[in-house]
Amino acid sequence: MATLRRASLLLACLACGAAFAAALDAPRAHPLTNLPPAGEISHGHFFPDYPTRQFIAGLPVKVVLGIRNDAAEAYNISAIMGSLNNAEDFRAYYWNFTQQLYFQVVQPSKELSVEYSFLPPKDLPPNDYQVALTVFYEAADGFKSTTFFNQTITVNEQRQLIDWKLMFLYVIFIALVGAGLYYVWSMVKDSQLYKNVVGKKSRKVEVSRADNDDEWVKGTHYDNFRKKKAAAATKPTKKAQ
Repeated sequence: MATLRRASLLLACLACGAAFAAALDAPRAHPLTNLPPAGEISHGHFFPDYPTRQFIAGLPVKVVLGIRNDAAEAYNISAIMGSLNNAEDFRAYYWNFTQQLYFQVVQPSKELSVEYSFLPPKDLPPNDYQVALTVFYEAADGFKSTTFFNQTITVNEQRQLIDWKLMFLYVIFIALVGAGLYYVWSMVKDSQLYKNVVGKKSRKVEVSRADNDDEWVKGTHYDNFRKKKAAAATKPTKKAQ
């Protein structure tokens, strides 16, 4: 009899251990997957920095949520979470925004305002998306939730003072044009026609300068001095006896 009891106790312990291990290994459902039921609250919201819901990728977005407790019991505002989804198919999920905790109690017929910030990913392509933001709060019978924003928004790229991509294209274009001009100039410079034209011009300039010098000094004291110097240079020198 004692042996049977020990065996039953051992089997019960093994069963409990197996159940506990299975619970640890089982994947936990995300809070946004199975939302708790809604409670009795009224709410309103606004985006102080983006009233037109034109968000910038990589910049935080702040939303202010106003809550009024319409129930006969107090609600403990616990957390806010959100998600980024496809604008045409909400089931196509892209991103979960970080959960923010509050634990602030709002009494019946009272109001409370909380602030939540989320960040569109920096590498998010510019497009229209659907954003859903949900507030979670605790009542006497368990957790409740209310999705206070579920609309289409627009994500744009962050403007840059210098468009490096466009500047890089300009540099490549200028380099290609410069290389093309240099190639054409090299071909023209090495051509026989260019050499003939430049050679003729050089010879004409030299002859013209020589003629101009003779005409300019003709009949002047410098012309007489130059003639005497030339005659003295050609006159033979007498040898001393």
